[in-house]
Amino acid sequence: MYRLLLFLRRVYVPLVFLFLEGLALHFYASSSVHTKARMLVVSDNIVGGVYDRIARAEHFVSLGTTNRALEERVRRLEGELAAWRERFSAAELDSIGATLTFPHEHVVARVVRNSIGRRENFIMIDRGTADGVRDGMAVTSIDGHMVGYVERASEHNAVCVSVLNTAFRASGLVSGTEHFGSVSWPGADPRVVRLTEVPKYAEIARGDTIVTSGYSFYFPEGIFIGTVEEFTTDETRASYDIDVRLGADIASLRVVTLVDNPGAFERIKLEREVLGTDAPGTATESVNAPSSGTQTAPRPETQSATGSQSTPPRPETQSATTR
Repeated sequence: MYRLLLFLRRVYVPLVFLFLEGLALHFYASSSVHTKARMLVVSDNIVGGVYDRIARAEHFVSLGTTNRALEERVRRLEGELAAWRERFSAAELDSIGATLTFPHEHVVARVVRNSIGRRENFIMIDRGTADGVRDGMAVTSIDGHMVGYVERASEHNAVCVSVLNTAFRASGLVSGTEHFGSVSWPGADPRVVRLTEVPKYAEIARGDTIVTSGYSFYFPEGIFIGTVEEFTTDETRASYDIDVRLGADIASLRVVTLVDNPGAFERIKLEREVLGTDAPGTATESVNAPSSGTQTAPRPETQSATGSQSTPPRPETQSATTR
């Protein structure tokens, strides 16, 4: 009690001042309608500012839930878009039409590790076999631009070979034509890849769109790769070497979409039976389809523009996980 009295003795002057100040404001606010209106405006501004900051804090806290909902919606829309593309493609080939199906499964994942400064760059994501990720799935940006493919998936994570990897190979098509070639990264500019083996008689111009041809086992047809920036003639092979500016900004990747190509394994198996060849890295693996997503799917080859099989070197899994 004595300490309380001492405390009040020390602060009674500020307390009396605040009391009198409040009393004066009350009398001032009650003196006329004009002053009441002014006081209401001031109080509303103060209270509104407080509520605005509280709302912003609540919005910031809820961003994670909102982003997850948006990612799930993007996944569903990507599946629907792939279904419609498949339907229209089937309609062009068969006038009878086809039943609407969802040919490609999509999984949305966050990038937890990425590199662009090495010759063999990899991307690690926070989704694995428990989320439906399988080896060999195509990786695209949230806008649907080519990024890479899944090299190895664990239960909750996966390591992907980036398009900025000198071992990366895919088949690219000059949009609007039937001319295709092999896509690779020379190892220099992280914004530019190279399309080779395009026939010299093909009509190429700066700004032309390059998309996946569908001949690669990883990527479905029509995934955007980039636009033609420069091209030169390779006299030794009578073909073009085309520099393609990537559509995806690999350095700023935060979220990616994984696209399953369900017919890839069947094509690999058929190629083995007919041609007697093995997909790289699968000589010791079974040719039977895996019964679950936790088993390792064989790694396919990429068909080059000349029709021959180009076998890219496969980076070791240990090096992928340590980079």
